[in-house]
Amino acid sequence: MEYWKKKIYLSRYWKEEIRPKVYEKSNGICFFCGKLILKRWTCHHKIELTEQNYMIEEIAFGLDNLVLCHSDCHNQHHKRFGFKASIVENDLEINYGRRKV
Repeated sequence: MEYWKKKIYLSRYWKEEIRPKVYEKSNGICFFCGKLILKRWTCHHKIELTEQNYMIEEIAFGLDNLVLCHSDCHNQHHKRFGFKASIVENDLEINYGRRKV
């Protein structure tokens, strides 16, 4: 993991303050698919976290920039691990037809 990601994701503030608040504000509902999350969840940055912006508080830790999602939905959005298309359009409009059920 890059040094700048470690500064965010391994911090006590991220783990103990931010992640629980994102879960709470979302009531355990995935931003991408709209289903209740029972296991394996993550926080997604709407404005992607980068080496250039990770020190900007509103981007790294701002609750308006963070949404709750299933780990699989997150991987699909970022087209990782065999997923070919994101469920989210560039303007963050959700295309539910792309969601694997």
